[in-house]
Amino acid sequence: MKKYDYYKPISSRNRKPQKVRKKNHISFIKPLFLFVIFIALCLGGYVAAKRAYAAIAAARMGQWKPSSVVVSGVEGAVAAELLAAAEPKKDQPFSSQDAIRLQAELSRKYPQFRRIQVQRGLFTGKLKILIKRRTPLAYFLQDGKELFIDESGSIYTDPHPDPLAAVPQVEFLGQAPQNLGEEFADFVSSVLKLRKQLNFSSLQFDLRKDTVTMYLPDGSVLNFGEAKSLRQKAKRAAQIQTHAQQNGLTPYELDFTYFEDGKVFLRQKAR
Repeated sequence: MKKYDYYKPISSRNRKPQKVRKKNHISFIKPLFLFVIFIALCLGGYVAAKRAYAAIAAARMGQWKPSSVVVSGVEGAVAAELLAAAEPKKDQPFSSQDAIRLQAELSRKYPQFRRIQVQRGLFTGKLKILIKRRTPLAYFLQDGKELFIDESGSIYTDPHPDPLAAVPQVEFLGQAPQNLGEEFADFVSSVLKLRKQLNFSSLQFDLRKDTVTMYLPDGSVLNFGEAKSLRQKAKRAAQIQTHAQQNGLTPYELDFTYFEDGKVFLRQKAR
């Protein structure tokens, strides 16, 4: 029986060759690359913070100067006027108080704008004028001037109205105030939505008696009475107009004097 010496060292001839790992240069480049990026970000952040601090400091001291003027929200002649009004501010110290004063000045000069904002671009150097126009519901003539009514019932002038906007005309008896209130604006808006049934030729608002009267092209007269619950009255009038047309009752006269009691009187007029 053959004996084996288990304690005898293995001959080098019988050893399997071991693989020697080569050093990977990428493992050194990757951390270096990340370190360079980190330094670049730190430098960029430092420069940006320095510029931001300088801009804020200049703004606080009133030394911020706009290098350009931008107008948004309007076009054409009005935009050109706004640019001309702000151009003298370029390359001049322009503080936050100056922005407030310019905003108030433009608001007085342009009542057709619902909102005017003057903003200072501290980092861009841009003086921004942001405009939000009013949406006209109707217009009327007073003392030879064309005045508009917006969605809130406010009355304003507009020397440059939108030529593509179809705005109906209304008539006022008496001097119109600066604001007619949301009740009247809501009524006009409701009537316009029901224009197919209530295609009025004239809408008269008596400010002395606080009453509203509508005249239709067929000669019908709708006396809405006191200027309240106007939206509900307009809906009821549209229903009656449809019924009257289907049954040949036009022209007619409606009386809403007792509308709060649920009554509407219809009197047929002679053709």
